[in-house]
Amino acid sequence: MLAIACDKCRRRFTATDEELRVFLNQAEGKKFALVLCPHCGKNSKIATDRIHQALRFSAPPAAPEEPSDPAA
Repeated sequence: MLAIACDKCRRRFTATDEELRVFLNQAEGKKFALVLCPHCGKNSKIATDRIHQALRFSAPPAAPEEPSDPAA
């Protein structure tokens, strides 16, 4: 999770780890990721290094569960 302050309305919001991974994938090869403010709708630029740092301290992504076969 990462606390972000909007550049336009200055309100704070928290992006979840899943959202951060999506933002990081969208900013592939760039220095900044665009994060949409849920309050005013404006994009804020967040450094990808800051997102990497926040994800380093988060829990690893959950692995998809395989369906168990009761007949086997």
